[in-house]
Amino acid sequence: MSSESDPDQIMSEEEIVKYLLESLEDERKDFSIFAIRQLKHYHSAKIVEKLLRIVAEEGDTDKKIAALGSLQKRKPNLHAKSIILKQLLSSEEEIRTEAANVLIEYDESIIPDLEKIYGNNLQNYAVDKIVWLLGKVGNPDTLAILLKHRETLQEENRPTLDDAVESIKRKYTKIMLKEIEKKENE
Repeated sequence: MSSESDPDQIMSEEEIVKYLLESLEDERKDFSIFAIRQLKHYHSAKIVEKLLRIVAEEGDTDKKIAALGSLQKRKPNLHAKSIILKQLLSSEEEIRTEAANVLIEYDESIIPDLEKIYGNNLQNYAVDKIVWLLGKVGNPDTLAILLKHRETLQEENRPTLDDAVESIKRKYTKIMLKEIEKKENE
């Protein structure tokens, strides 16, 4: 008897994953989003590849956000990183935020990628999210880059930049101590 017709039958992990992957194509949006979210509990290249395909190609914002959430805490490969980085440029705030939350997992290794994107001519909303993310993963070298771009930023992005700078300073208290000494010597 198949597990589909007998609710008391226990499915193997492989059967559950197969069922969830098939459920991604379900017409019922809530059900397919549920399946996307459940995939975060299972670890295989096939699942990561499917989640990345949803992130890269899906037009439905809710499904894209669910897939990004399911990728979090996995530190996917470089291919995955490039797909997720592109989501920082999305016009949808929820997608940018979810992508940023996944990219935080890469910690300082993501800084060169963010700096490269940051140098491009971007929409203010994308600049804001990239600056915010640099504040979360940045190091003392990042401060110089952020401060260098401060004058060229739109006024509406400056509070985010100031918060990012303060976040890095809090993380690296030596920088704060040097600033205090500098102010005292003035």
